[in-house]
Amino acid sequence: MRFSFLLALGLTSSLHAADIKKEQPMTPGGVYRAHDMQRPRPQVITPPGFSTQEKAGAAPSDATILFDGKDLSKWKREPRKDSPPGDDKPLWKVENGYFEIVGRSGSIRTRESFKGDGHLHLEWATPATVVGNGQGRGNSGVFIGGFPEIQVLDSYQNDTYPDGQASGLYSSYPPMVNASRKPGEWQTYDILFERAKPGSKAKLTVIHNGIVVHFHREFDSAAQEGDLMLQDHLNPVRFRNIWLRPLRVDSDKAGTPAPAKNAAAKPAAQAAPSPAALKAIRIKTMTAQMKYDQAEFVVRPGQPVKVIFENGDDLPHNIVFCQPGTDTAAMALKQMENVEAALKRNWVPDDKRVWLHSKMLNPHEEETLTFTAPEKPGDYPFVCTFPGHALTMNGKMKVLPLGEGLKDLKFALYQGAWKSLPDFSKLKPHREGVVADNLIQIKLDDYKNEFGVVFTGQLHAPRKGSYRFYITGDDGVRLLVDGKTVVEYDGIHPAGDIKEGSTQLEQGPHEFRLEYFQDGGDIAVFAAWKGSNFDITPLSTWTPKGWEKGAKPKQKKDFDPIPLVVKNEPVIYRNFIAGAGNRGIAVGYPGGISLAWSAEQMNLALIWRGAFMDASKHWNSRGGGHEPPLGYDVLSPAQGQPFAILATPETAWPEKQERAPGYAWKGYRLDASRHPTFLYEWNGLKVADRSTAAPNQLKRTLKLDGKVPSNTWLRLASGKIESKDGGFLIDAGKLNFEGRAFENKLRITAAGARIVGENLLLPVTGPEVTITYSWPQ
Repeated sequence: MRFSFLLALGLTSSLHAADIKKEQPMTPGGVYRAHDMQRPRPQVITPPGFSTQEKAGAAPSDATILFDGKDLSKWKREPRKDSPPGDDKPLWKVENGYFEIVGRSGSIRTRESFKGDGHLHLEWATPATVVGNGQGRGNSGVFIGGFPEIQVLDSYQNDTYPDGQASGLYSSYPPMVNASRKPGEWQTYDILFERAKPGSKAKLTVIHNGIVVHFHREFDSAAQEGDLMLQDHLNPVRFRNIWLRPLRVDSDKAGTPAPAKNAAAKPAAQAAPSPAALKAIRIKTMTAQMKYDQAEFVVRPGQPVKVIFENGDDLPHNIVFCQPGTDTAAMALKQMENVEAALKRNWVPDDKRVWLHSKMLNPHEEETLTFTAPEKPGDYPFVCTFPGHALTMNGKMKVLPLGEGLKDLKFALYQGAWKSLPDFSKLKPHREGVVADNLIQIKLDDYKNEFGVVFTGQLHAPRKGSYRFYITGDDGVRLLVDGKTVVEYDGIHPAGDIKEGSTQLEQGPHEFRLEYFQDGGDIAVFAAWKGSNFDITPLSTWTPKGWEKGAKPKQKKDFDPIPLVVKNEPVIYRNFIAGAGNRGIAVGYPGGISLAWSAEQMNLALIWRGAFMDASKHWNSRGGGHEPPLGYDVLSPAQGQPFAILATPETAWPEKQERAPGYAWKGYRLDASRHPTFLYEWNGLKVADRSTAAPNQLKRTLKLDGKVPSNTWLRLASGKIESKDGGFLIDAGKLNFEGRAFENKLRITAAGARIVGENLLLPVTGPEVTITYSWPQ
């Protein structure tokens, strides 16, 4: 009984103790107690897959996938200043599950903005083949709106400034450790960003290849949303497996990364012009001259433009902008076919090529036109379409992008005191290195006076043609392309006037070199270039005031140019021609080759490529003066008489005379194709001199009728001559015509020709001589 009582007592005590449960503490926030089964369960998601070097893992199921290995449809192009024109579609290369930066095509930015806190994951790889060092090696960057750049760089055994290495918060914090993998290997970033809350700052945590390299770095950013951008820093860095997910899912606590409202960008045509980018142009009418005061202005593709059109004349005028290639005079004249309809339109043509116009302004009225420049580069003509005005009252708006900048720019710093540019090739550099941003700059060391710098790099010419280069500096500056001096501003001087020079470039890469020395005082150097399809583009960090206009224009002529255009048959122009004398006969051949023949010397005086002649000097005022060729690459093989009788080949050639004895001019004749044959007599020998043009060369044939005197020689060229590859290369000395300079280097082939001193001579024995002139390649 006793046992039973005690057992019962024990059971009773146990039951009573179980009834008295200990209450669980409240969890943070004061809503739920610990272990509360009524608490909402976390959302079930599929976790991310593991990435290997060969294959990217899958994104978590609650993430916004920003790149799935197939396309860049969720990104748009963020153009650099030197990016090609076009729409906002990214130009980066997509293949094999990744995308790769295409240098100078522009950065890429998400089409959506995201608000709240987030976890961004991305994987990247720098090129397996190492090129460059420091910041020039596998450079890119990750930008999250409201936070500094997270640097992408090949930092494997590659030294640079600590806050600029891989996973560094650029210009702010270096990573705690360098967790970089080898070049070519895939690396991961997991970036956790937290927006600022009341009483706390924005925070950033970065995990590089599984290692925390930044933990809760604080920033004063108040931004609560932003987009994501990947940087084009010219290096072919690859990216894959990019996704963004909420850092917290409790919306009462922090919010989630989600597309911001109204995040989609408006089309360019509807977007409000940015005041900083707006190009303002004022165009006035010139009183009683039937002209605009500006015949040309330049804008960027897609640039906001404001044209202030002011009619200061005593007649009504308008301004009508048309599509490239529009014959504005014909378009305006066509209105006269139905005058009544044209009057109702107030003399604005009913033509689909018109895309913008003002009203017809009465005298002393003004109107402002605001528009977005066309994306397509080209010459967009503008014209006044009031009856009879279009022939003289016209101009063009040139839509030009900026050109490419320098690549692989390096510098060599020299110490020394000079009064003019030294021969740097004979000096030993004090220090050499790479210019990370490929822009010419002098802040390489803390030198104030007496030093020099040589910059070397590469420029890419987008097409064959003529390119202009611009420089100024304090003190001497010299710019060379492919080893040839294009423009020079030597000596000690302030950075004043901009100097310019031009050169012909083939399409493709060219070696660039800029030499600079500093004596004392201010330190400055500027360089830029311009092509036919892009505007003046700076190649230096410093730009002087008014650099966009280039060099100061030469004094404007009192008359407009009258270019003679060669089309399907030769064009002949007889007049005073620089280099061919007072009795010059210029012939422009289809295909862009021209010559000038001298009826004083009975000889071929000049050959050139490109445009033919400008007749304006001879068709205005009193028509005086000698007109130079309008084209480029002008050659003058040999001035003076063509034939001479020499006792020996070494006998001195007769000096040039205004009219050599024994020669008689007989005019010229045209064949059915309008090719001229020049006719003259020399000592009873009848000579017929005919030329034909082909790409890059001129073929000349002399037919002789009569007995050729013994010891007759034909001089083909004079200058520095060398025999090469079955022909002769001649440096005939520079030409200078009316302020234009030409190299005068040519190639000649002629059977039997020989070098005699500084002359290329051909013995003449038969009835026909054939000579081919061309430009050295």
